[in-house]
Amino acid sequence: MYGICTLSAVSVRKEPRHESELVTELLFNDLYEVIDNEGDWLRIKMEYDGYEGWIRSLQHFEIKEDAYRALAANECYVVNKPVELYDSKILSFGTTIYSYDKQCIEANSFINNALSLLDVPYRWGGRTVFGIDCSAFVQLCAKTIGIRLPRDASQQVECGEDVYFLTEAQPGDLAFFENEEHKIVHVGIILDGERIIHASGKVRIDSLDQTGIFNKELGRHTHFLGTIKRNF
Repeated sequence: MYGICTLSAVSVRKEPRHESELVTELLFNDLYEVIDNEGDWLRIKMEYDGYEGWIRSLQHFEIKEDAYRALAANECYVVNKPVELYDSKILSFGTTIYSYDKQCIEANSFINNALSLLDVPYRWGGRTVFGIDCSAFVQLCAKTIGIRLPRDASQQVECGEDVYFLTEAQPGDLAFFENEEHKIVHVGIILDGERIIHASGKVRIDSLDQTGIFNKELGRHTHFLGTIKRNF
C-alpha cells in the first residue's frame, strides 16, 4: 500500500502511540509506502530518504502504486522560502510541489536558502519552520538545490567527499560533530572558514574553528568537530 501526505505536516513517531518520540515529519506531497500496521497506526517508509516510523491511519491518504512511481520520478519545484502559501495550504521550507510539465524550477543557492531559516526554533525530530533539528535543516536545504541526503547526521556523514582540513573548506561544505564516543551527533553548513550555520536551540550562526563550534554567548565550545564533507 502506498500513500501521499495531503496535510501541511504529519508527525512520524518511533512507536505506534501518541506519547512516543517524534523521529521525523512528513511534509505535504511526501510519498511513502505502508509496510506494517498496528491498531490505528501505520508503519511507513518514506520514499525520499527511506526513513521509517509510525503515523495515524486517519492521516493516511492512499494512492495506487503506478501513481506513486510516476510522482517519485517526476521533476518538481521545492519550496525555498521559510513558508509559502499554496492552494490554501501553508507549506514549509523543503516541501515538494509536483510539476507535470517536467520543468524543474531552479532554487536559490544552498547558503541563501539556509540563511532564510535563521532563528527557526529547534525541535528534536522536527522538519518544518515551526521546529527543525540539525540534520533535517541540512537535508531540506540540500533538497532545494537537488541534492538528496539521508535523514540523520550519522547517515549524512557517509555521503560526499572528505575535506581533511578546515582551511580547505568551502562555503556549503558540511561539518559533522562527534561525542566522547566519537559518534556523529550533529551537523551544520559551513559559511566560511570561521562561521557555521546550524540548528542548536534555534537555527543560528556561530564561530567555527579546528576544535568545533564556539558559542560566544556561552563562552565555550558546544560541539566538537569530527569531519567535513563536500557534496557539490
